[in-house]
Amino acid sequence: MLAKAEKVYLLLPEIRSNIVMAKEGAQKTDDIAGIPGRLTEVFGRITAPAYPAWGASRYTARILMAVMQFDPSRRAAMEIRYSEELVGLIKREGIDIERLDVRPGKTLTDTLREYMKDGKLPTAFFTEGGFAREGAIIITGQNAVEVVKIVIKIAELLNI
Repeated sequence: MLAKAEKVYLLLPEIRSNIVMAKEGAQKTDDIAGIPGRLTEVFGRITAPAYPAWGASRYTARILMAVMQFDPSRRAAMEIRYSEELVGLIKREGIDIERLDVRPGKTLTDTLREYMKDGKLPTAFFTEGGFAREGAIIITGQNAVEVVKIVIKIAELLNI
């Protein structure tokens, strides 16, 4: 789906992206499949250098593991590039998004707990980045297809 979608490559961060999906009841990052080497862009299309593999993503898998502590049905996640414009576009589309502000002395789980509204987490989170760290938007969903559909929808809204 990602390879066939137009404009989706424009959402890739400079550090590239990963899409991950956990098996039901995942207990560790090795229970989450990701793309070894990350998703990248070649000639205006997203491509993967390898087939998905268990334990292939640590960063995105850790975020997903924390999300699954609050909502075990949400078993997939993907990063896209961060910009204030994209955050605004996502909000205008009616997708819940919150700033993921992990401060020293606080765990990711503690931070996510703060974003619970009526017993639910937002669909998306963003980090603005900082010194030597690129910002990102993390889209979550019940499965990889749901996440990809959201990412494609966001790409289609780009005025490029």
